[in-house]
Amino acid sequence: MRSRYLAAFALAIAAPFSDASRSASPQPIRPESRIWFTGASNIRRFTCEARQLARGFELRGVPTRGPVLIGENASADPSLSVAVDKLDCGIGAMNRHLHEVLGGALHPTIEFRLTAYQVDLKTPTPLARITGLVAIAGVQHPLAATATVRADTLGILYVRGSYVIHPTEFGVAPPRRFGGLLRVHDDVTVHFEVVLDPDGGSIDVIACRLLELLKATDATRPWHS
Repeated sequence: MRSRYLAAFALAIAAPFSDASRSASPQPIRPESRIWFTGASNIRRFTCEARQLARGFELRGVPTRGPVLIGENASADPSLSVAVDKLDCGIGAMNRHLHEVLGGALHPTIEFRLTAYQVDLKTPTPLARITGLVAIAGVQHPLAATATVRADTLGILYVRGSYVIHPTEFGVAPPRRFGGLLRVHDDVTVHFEVVLDPDGGSIDVIACRLLELLKATDATRPWHS
């Protein structure tokens, strides 16, 4: 397993940018990937889970030996797609209201497209800085977020983070019910954990560097009996 990661790493360093990752199609996200969001009204807090996710990534990295790995998403397709009618807040009436305010009949999905990434290995916990575009209710805005990244021994990559959006910026009026007695606040935190399989390219390189960093850190720790 170790030799496979080192081979992928060496290949990525030697290859030019255009050849750093060759994928016939975007790499799909694993089924355990999650997106959920939290918010509050003047009465209570709420959590809603995306029960249906789709799409994938086609990452291409810039060859480097430095502590910051950078690259882009070569696919023009949405990287993540959330079905509006599969958003589940745990209350049937709330689900229906959410579908209505998001204009689910005309815009059945919320979509995010990753454009570029940086994975910083200098920090105590490796961080990914990602940029992209998010579309809600047919309105698109740029997005920047920070996420933690880790890899397991199989080379599966876990990217976890959150960012705050304001629905009114997308033309979505926060719900008001019971004559205004219940008012949802105009700030919602989107949480994500995206899980990616090895791809023979950039994902393998990132996973390899993360595992090498972990081994180097373990080697410097004092032995405790």
